[in-house]
Amino acid sequence: MEMPETLVPFQNQRYKCRICGECCHRRRVPLTAHDIERLQGYRDPQEFIVIYGEKRFVMEKRVWDDGCVFLYDGKCTIHKDKPLICRLFPVAMSQTPLSEGSIAFELADRSRVYLYIDVSCPGVGEGPPLETQPLLDLCLAVRNEMLVTDLSEVLKVIR
Repeated sequence: MEMPETLVPFQNQRYKCRICGECCHRRRVPLTAHDIERLQGYRDPQEFIVIYGEKRFVMEKRVWDDGCVFLYDGKCTIHKDKPLICRLFPVAMSQTPLSEGSIAFELADRSRVYLYIDVSCPGVGEGPPLETQPLLDLCLAVRNEMLVTDLSEVLKVIR
């Protein structure tokens, strides 16, 4: 069962990962062609990709507990190569505002993105405040990689 997200506008909230693995059990993680390229060194892509149409690729989940297929004994086995979306968590991005009070942030290419933080994550509120600029740089990378990820790009990567 997926745990519900509780997204609130991002305002440099504090965060420290508890390494609890909750995030590895509750999201359908979108993958870019570059994510798939990095991860195929760990497993055959057919074991970790779910394809929805021509442009949407997500991480497969385990049948028995709905956890990420790369989660072992509560730990991420691909931490240094994990997908961009996993690197962004507990922050989520949207091209449009999702709630009242949403704040638009400007990316390096002058486009705008709305940032939210998932306060259902147990590590939110602990540790140092999240720095905005590294998150915006990551958002730009996510957006740019998603724009060029389609079935033909994925097929090039996995051949």
